[in-house]
Amino acid sequence: MEPREERRETFGTVLRRIRKSKDMTQREVARAINMDFSYFSRLETDHFKSLPTRETIAKIADAMQCTEVEKADLLAAAGRVAVEMQERPELRRLFRTATQLPSAELEELVKRAEEQLKQQQEKGKGRRGRG
Repeated sequence: MEPREERRETFGTVLRRIRKSKDMTQREVARAINMDFSYFSRLETDHFKSLPTRETIAKIADAMQCTEVEKADLLAAAGRVAVEMQERPELRRLFRTATQLPSAELEELVKRAEEQLKQQQEKGKGRRGRG
């Protein structure tokens, strides 16, 4: 059996998926950030001349009360790197390297990183609880 080819979601697809998960309408989001409804609609249907700026994405994410992961998904789908990527060269190196790994190895790397982060967060909670 051949490996399944993963298709990258477009910005509009990611935006629509997140908006629907928040149980919001296009008009509600557009109104919350004083954006023209027709422009927001074009963003969701991928009918725009250029991808939205980081600032526009931040406004949309705030209006929808996105998690950091959802905001990162929107930024990635728009081809915008997170501020952390700009400020931390080691993250850029990691990302460049990770893009060249086979999917299975990349998934294993992500799982290990998530587990390490979880352990660090639990240690942090334990220290705060003793003070």
